[in-house]
This record gives sequence, C-alpha cells and structure tokens, in this order.
Amino acid sequence: MFFEFARENVDPMTGGSNLVSDLDERFENALRSTATAWRQAVERRLRRLGVGRVGWMVIAAATQASSPLSQSALADALAVSRASMVHTIDRLVKEGLVRREPAAFDRRLKRIVVTDAGAHLYLMLKNEAAAARRQMLTIFEPAKLVYLTELLENLQEVLRPSPPAQHGYRRIR
Repeated sequence: MFFEFARENVDPMTGGSNLVSDLDERFENALRSTATAWRQAVERRLRRLGVGRVGWMVIAAATQASSPLSQSALADALAVSRASMVHTIDRLVKEGLVRREPAAFDRRLKRIVVTDAGAHLYLMLKNEAAAARRQMLTIFEPAKLVYLTELLENLQEVLRPSPPAQHGYRRIR
C-alpha cells in the first residue's frame, strides 16, 4: 500500500489524521526491508567463500563462544530448527571445519568445536563481512552514521524484554 506524505491522510471514520500511524508503518517496513537487504548483500559476498548463511553463522557463533556449544544451543542461538542444525553441522564436519566432541559431564551431549581450517575460514569470513560493511556504509557521513547507530541502539533498548515485575514477595529458601 502506498501513502502520500505531502498531505495528511484522514481517517474517514474518525476524521483524524493517520499521518503518525502511516509513518510508524513506513518505519517498520523500512527497518525490516533494510535488514533483509543488508543480510542478502553480506550473503552474496560470503557465498564466494563456499559456505552458506547458516554454515558461516554456525562457524562464527562457535568461534565467538567462550566455551563449546551444543548443537541444540547453536540452533537456539541462531533461530534455526534443530534438524536443520544437525544437517548443517554434518556438512561442516565433512568439510573439516568443525568437529563434534562429547561433553565431559554427559557423553550423549555433543559440543561443536571449530577446527583450524574452520578458524581460518572464520577469519576470511570476518574480513569479507567487514569489507562489505565498509562498502555499504560509505554512503553515510560519519556524523549521520553515529546518529543512525544511536537511534537503532535506543530502539533495541526499548524493545528488550523488561525484567519480571517485583511484587514484594520474599524468596523462600
């Protein structure tokens, strides 16, 4: 649906202005479309390195984790199905980029560890993503980029779930 912002849109039912709600919707659409376009542009750059989106996300998450993560923890962190994660890790193991190691406390639980080849690929991915980011952000003057970044950070802060309300109950020990 297209809106003209040169003149006010008037709600025929209430006689009021829809300008604010139209702008809210326009912002939401722009934010979603920009995030999608950004991800696709980075994916096009990284595809040259021979690994798909979920694959490089797994390698990045496993590399950045303070300790090895389980397959299910990786799936949850990356918001992909556990079945999809198993297939992705199978492929990454076959390519020598990660390996499965049993957890010390539960041998049924497999932790994902990045191999030396995977760590090398991660550095290549990281450098290529940084180059893509620099290229995409050259359209902004530094001051505008700072403003936009702060705007998005403030929005994230507002959108974070708030801690549960305290009702004056004492914790029973």
